[in-house]
Amino acid sequence: MIPADADEEVLTSEEIAQKYKVNMPQVGYWSEMEGFPKGWPAGPGRTLVRDACEVDEWLRENLPVHWARGQESDNPYGLPEGNPKDLLSLKDIGVCEAQALGRDEPVPTATLRGYLSKRTMPQPDRTPGDGLKPEVTERMWFRETVYDWVNRPRTMRRQTKAGRRSDEASASTPSRPRKQASSRAQESSRVDVDGIAAKYRVSRPTAGRWTHAEGFPSTDKADYDAAAVDAWVRSERRRTWEAAPKRSVTAAEQKEPTSAEAGGRSRRKSGVELTADQIGPRYGVPADTGLNWIKVKAKVKDGKVVRRSFPAPLRTAPRVWEKNEVDDWVKEARPHVWAAFKGTGPVLLNPLPEGDPRDLLDVDDFAEVWGNATRGEPLARQTIFAYHNRGQIPYADRVPDDGKTPRVLSYHWYRETVYDFITSRPGSGNYEPKRPRE
Repeated sequence: MIPADADEEVLTSEEIAQKYKVNMPQVGYWSEMEGFPKGWPAGPGRTLVRDACEVDEWLRENLPVHWARGQESDNPYGLPEGNPKDLLSLKDIGVCEAQALGRDEPVPTATLRGYLSKRTMPQPDRTPGDGLKPEVTERMWFRETVYDWVNRPRTMRRQTKAGRRSDEASASTPSRPRKQASSRAQESSRVDVDGIAAKYRVSRPTAGRWTHAEGFPSTDKADYDAAAVDAWVRSERRRTWEAAPKRSVTAAEQKEPTSAEAGGRSRRKSGVELTADQIGPRYGVPADTGLNWIKVKAKVKDGKVVRRSFPAPLRTAPRVWEKNEVDDWVKEARPHVWAAFKGTGPVLLNPLPEGDPRDLLDVDDFAEVWGNATRGEPLARQTIFAYHNRGQIPYADRVPDDGKTPRVLSYHWYRETVYDFITSRPGSGNYEPKRPRE
């Protein structure tokens, strides 16, 4: 995703290294320092990019020496203008050197004398009693000599001004195996992110996003009240809560759903039979979509059923399905299609993530948002490409080399375009394929 307020230019890590004349490990070190601009994936390879202006401003404030390397200027530090033959003293040089280093106080003259003795600084152009005009009473340097030295290529030690994120905090806490920490958290009345992921059988990134969602229990610590978390999941992630293993379930309770399900099917009256070609049109979607539905197989992840298989046909010659069973499957697995079929409006399994309407989402973002909202798991990126080429989704708002800013490396849609499409009634493909918008 590209944020709506992104600068017109973005840089990859390789481009940052080239611009500021450092190696890739150095850029990796910067990315761990406090305040370094966040990146976002873009392009076919999901390359991490960052706002070029934000990177430049951060380097200017925190690492001025490296910042100067990336400036196409003979005077990157903004040293005062003047005649190249003006004479400057050690005190003047200390002010110029401090400006280059981003310091408020001048570099002490004692430090500069040390540079002179080590011959890391040019020797003076003028000395007392050298017989030249004007006469000087102390060692002096021409402005051009000083500026050439101040603007020299520099090596810089790793800075501690910005600091690594939470290094001290992590160092002060003894490391423990993640699984053990999660187990202890579940046994107590508190639970951490790993414990949440384990308890509700979701990925750790998903559990991490929950902690930032609206209404999630707040805390000043690294863990959360287990009861409050369970109440939130039960309210906001009902399907996940129901699928999560419960702490105590009796044998009778385990058998009850099975018997009820079996009895329900036996008591159900026979409904209208549907052929394969009739399934899609019945629900207002293309016939090909219905043919794809009947191929859906069950998917189990970490012991949790994340996708229910399509009902088995009543007969195979020809293949027909019981309408009531298909209705139940569509209602559960394709709630947005069911809502449109019943005229009740859009129904989403999960709420759409918050964000600026002008954020730019790439193919993977589109697949993740659409899939999670309508079926509880991301779609394949190949599916989005196929829909795009057939005109079944809106044409991309931004394409590579379209001359607009910020630069994009692949197809991108505005967040509002994606959300309007997801919440609209599914159509049979009424978008113009492969034709850029004006």
